[in-house]
Amino acid sequence: MELTSVTAVVGSCVPERSAVAHGIAQRSGSEFIHAERLAAAADPVREATALIPWTAASRVVVEYPVQAPMPAIIGSLVDPEEPTRLVEVVCVIDATHFFSELERTDRVEHLEFHHGTAFTTASARALLTAQQIEYCSTALLTNAQHVPSEERDLIRALIGELAPWAKIVLEQDAYESFRQGADDAAETYGSHQVRPGWIAHLNGLHTARPKHPRVASMRYTNPRPFNPVRLQRALDEYLEPGAGGKVIRSCGFCRLASRPGITAAWSHTGAVMVIDPLARDDTTPGEPLSFGQDIILTGIDLRPVELTRILDEAVLDDAELLSDPASWRHMPDPFPAWVTAGDRFE
Repeated sequence: MELTSVTAVVGSCVPERSAVAHGIAQRSGSEFIHAERLAAAADPVREATALIPWTAASRVVVEYPVQAPMPAIIGSLVDPEEPTRLVEVVCVIDATHFFSELERTDRVEHLEFHHGTAFTTASARALLTAQQIEYCSTALLTNAQHVPSEERDLIRALIGELAPWAKIVLEQDAYESFRQGADDAAETYGSHQVRPGWIAHLNGLHTARPKHPRVASMRYTNPRPFNPVRLQRALDEYLEPGAGGKVIRSCGFCRLASRPGITAAWSHTGAVMVIDPLARDDTTPGEPLSFGQDIILTGIDLRPVELTRILDEAVLDDAELLSDPASWRHMPDPFPAWVTAGDRFE
């Protein structure tokens, strides 16, 4: 079966994303599926998958709207049942809006699937934007000439931390790699180690570039579960205001004492924090994903000692740890209840 080579173009700034996607399609001689067409569908990801074969083209550029989550995009294009070959994921980043986009708290509705069942959910735009950067193979910076050189260097270094295997290119230098025929020798997306920087850090495989003395990541581990009330206080009164430096992004695994036996995913960007359940200890084969906290924090001017102290004060203290674990369920818990399609996590 002949496969269609697909370049996926994503980005939260619509005019810049659209212009770049059009430019790539023209220079590579590809068919083009634009985001406006996909956004009209209930499920933009499946709509793109359905449209690609109808182009009858060997190369297709697909511009995805922001309500198309990155894992769903990639999963649909690398699915062995589909006649597609994902060559490139281009994330278009407007340098003038880089930091503000990662601070946005407005929510975007999109579909998710749980055990084959579709349901509508909403995610903060900042989290979707961070994922676009983390999963891209090319980070294309537009309007870089309109920001000071120091800010531009910070942006490039942060992209390198979030997406260590991505190429970072300026818009004016980008299109040569997308000329017609350039993808013939390109390596299929997904053949590298999983791309997000936080996973690379957890696996000890991160090699960020370019480096910047003010940009770094740190790993926080602690075998004790969090006290939910003290964790909420740590987030609101210390981490978000920047008591330990400006945390741009943090991801990893965590445990809440009030919800024992469940490993949760910790995902934070700007002022947005989401802690969602991943698995129960009694239903996961092998060892649990995490016995306590294992979180990567990335940002500017981080102070690891201070951040560690802040988070250490949010886990169970000695008296709480030695108390009856059954009593932990009755701790005050300000975080939203965990509800997914078909399962309820208490």
